[in-house]
Amino acid sequence: MPIGKIILRFTRMSLFIAVAACGANALKAQSVDAGRRPPVLRGTDFATTQPGDRTNSTENRSANAGAATLVMIPTVVMDRNGRYIANLRKDDFRIYDDGVEQQVAYFAPIEKPFTVALMLDVSGSTKYQMDQICQAADTFISHLRNNDRLMAITFDGKISLLSDVADVRALRQAKLRIPAATDGTALYDAVDYALKRMAGIPGRKAIVLMTDGVDQSSKLASLRSTLDHIAEQDVIVYTVQYNTQPQLQQRLSMIKSSKARRKIEERLLKQYAVSEPYLRGLADKTGGRFYKADDLRDVAPAFEAITAELGVQYSLGYYPKEDSPASGERAIKVRVRYPNLVVRARESHATSPTIVQQ
Repeated sequence: MPIGKIILRFTRMSLFIAVAACGANALKAQSVDAGRRPPVLRGTDFATTQPGDRTNSTENRSANAGAATLVMIPTVVMDRNGRYIANLRKDDFRIYDDGVEQQVAYFAPIEKPFTVALMLDVSGSTKYQMDQICQAADTFISHLRNNDRLMAITFDGKISLLSDVADVRALRQAKLRIPAATDGTALYDAVDYALKRMAGIPGRKAIVLMTDGVDQSSKLASLRSTLDHIAEQDVIVYTVQYNTQPQLQQRLSMIKSSKARRKIEERLLKQYAVSEPYLRGLADKTGGRFYKADDLRDVAPAFEAITAELGVQYSLGYYPKEDSPASGERAIKVRVRYPNLVVRARESHATSPTIVQQ
């Protein structure tokens, strides 16, 4: 339902940096080899770059030009207690494509900046929670690093690009206006739109999607097509689902026709049923995380956790070997050389279009 014009004032929401300065005593890289120490545990401060840690991506791209596409894998490494592991090097990682070990052709350490697309569902189902949504967005942006870049997207019955990719510092001084709401929720179209815009952006990329997961009016994309498309991308997706179902009866009460009300309720309940599996699927396929917030007060902690994790991700890349399958969706496994560590990364990659409309 239309909710009128809403002004999202990033300056009014007192957006300023909450990320602590880099620790000057970051530990040096380590290994089980002589002269290197085991990897260290860390919080969310940023490690210093070690000489020789970066693989020259330009040379690797030239050597493999025309042979294959570089497959990028955002990767997080933790111990069994969930604490992040810092200062790993390229030769600490192993990549397997359908069981075939691959050469790590690209490596970027954790301090490299991210480009983040923040997507906010501002449809009629969020009408009664808009202030809390704005506060949660404030929390998210305030925790991004100064050298990160942000794209801001809102969606209801239509998709609005509030800001194209810009430095976080500049956006904190801007006033982004959410246009007057329209009926419907084009969730799948919005995801497809964000994926296409992010595809042309180089470097490390993430999409952070905040929604109840209910689609009402997408015309160009579907649940299936977006899940298929995501497997072909090198972007990591974090999804935050907040619960609007308790307000469903209040929204339906505004529909005078009982027949129309029952029909709409039936359709919406079906959408609520698939919403969580869909949002989990987006995160799982890309190595991201799914967060569930029954109360919007739980959204801000989820955003804090996401920005913290973005600051401790490695970026790996490989060119599939000739003996790997030529097309289709392939399984990816990332391992590290140290015991008792947990690696979280995308689990598959599609090498040819597999999009099927649902």
